[in-house]
Amino acid sequence: MTRVNLECIPCILGVRVNEIKNIVGNRDEALSIAKEMLSYYLEVLRRESNITVIATLMFRWVKNKLGIRDPYRELKNHANSMGIRVYRELKNYFNKLSRDKRLEMAIRLSLIGNSLDLGVIDYTPPSLNELINMLWNIKVKGLNHIHVFEDVSGKLVLFLLDNSGEAVLDRFLAEELVYRGARVLGVVKSGGFQNDVTIEEVDYIGLRSSFSGIVETGTDASSIFFDEITDELKTLLSQADLIIAKGMANYEYLSDYEVREGGKQVVYMLRAKCEPIARSLGVEKGDYVLRRAWIKLPW
Repeated sequence: MTRVNLECIPCILGVRVNEIKNIVGNRDEALSIAKEMLSYYLEVLRRESNITVIATLMFRWVKNKLGIRDPYRELKNHANSMGIRVYRELKNYFNKLSRDKRLEMAIRLSLIGNSLDLGVIDYTPPSLNELINMLWNIKVKGLNHIHVFEDVSGKLVLFLLDNSGEAVLDRFLAEELVYRGARVLGVVKSGGFQNDVTIEEVDYIGLRSSFSGIVETGTDASSIFFDEITDELKTLLSQADLIIAKGMANYEYLSDYEVREGGKQVVYMLRAKCEPIARSLGVEKGDYVLRRAWIKLPW
């Protein structure tokens, strides 16, 4: 389980303060809003224990207070443009690889894309070009779980997408799974959470051409909060043979529902960008991780 740690408290606060500082031009006004936010933060910390639920509630407060639906819009547009350029540059190379090498490269690209995260206070994401240069050099913890992706013919795969830019690189893995006979549905947020991809970006970054279909969560939560998502998504989760969960927020939320046996098979794909998540996964901070688990849906 990924409950709030001491390190999480200043991390969330720092990210939210930066958002206020970057949007509100007047120093005194920004300070007044930050003080008001602190009061709300204390209320949330008293009643919530899951870190990504807390982060979601705090981001919603900032959006509502500032009257901005998507504070990260410009940064997301830049990340998406970079992702599209890299996708186009690598597509021909990718297609020429052997079947096994294509799958491994697709997984590596998807993991590398998870480095494009703006929601961790002491973490600076590298450029896409820097990441692509590291493609075959990064060490992936749990790469032996690659076999989960090998035999997917006739299966329903729900792909929980995460950051903008990253989602463009996820197209490689989606296309490879579709090629292997899977029905792969990309799941995107219905509203803005930090720099995560939303339904509004789907057509621009070409997701419909790579996935079998696109599904909205029905919410702006950081993950698929079970009490907020649409009935359609609940049905698809019940039917899914495999859930691919990108990023730390999906791990932070879904790991609370893990069971030792039975349940829905999920593969977490992320970079451990902070110490609490690294400890929870039993890896080092900065590691790229594939983790296989099973979760019990609460319905």
